[in-house]
Amino acid sequence: MSTRPHCQLTTKDHAILEVILERYQGDYGPYLKLLDQKVHGSTVHFRDDIPPKVVTLNSRLTYFVDGLLTGPHLVVQGQPGSLPSYALSIHTLRGLALLGLAEGSAITVELGSSVHETLRVDAVLSQPEAETRVVNISKPLAQGDASEKEENIVSFRPRIIGPSSGPVFIPDDDDPGPSAA
Repeated sequence: MSTRPHCQLTTKDHAILEVILERYQGDYGPYLKLLDQKVHGSTVHFRDDIPPKVVTLNSRLTYFVDGLLTGPHLVVQGQPGSLPSYALSIHTLRGLALLGLAEGSAITVELGSSVHETLRVDAVLSQPEAETRVVNISKPLAQGDASEKEENIVSFRPRIIGPSSGPVFIPDDDDPGPSAA
């Protein structure tokens, strides 16, 4: 049993959790229950749309465990046995529980029969998605005043037309019908 706070995941984090769920080989315990809740009950955001104070993969945070301040820790995807002490794997119950929570949000997770732990996010010290947005916004424009900042929300990649990209329009052709094969 766990309380169900609002959980927000990036599309990448959600896809990773889906793969973990599909490949899960363990018993149906607290970890699998929470993993299932995260995969099926979270709000999923594009990388550029996730709020900056939400815990995502590779975020650095401090948090409370039953009222005791812990961290800073880095939330990572790696297996828990091979990680340094500052890393918190999403393959552990705590790492999974914190993933997708916003600053100030709390979750109570079941550790076993009648044993619970309450985790509350104190501060998201850094989040890769927010840092990427800051870098993109602060780049000067190629043309114009150097004090202007680029604030693109959506960017498009130019489509390169090559020989295999379909029929080529011939401007001298005045026949509006389909071309002969």
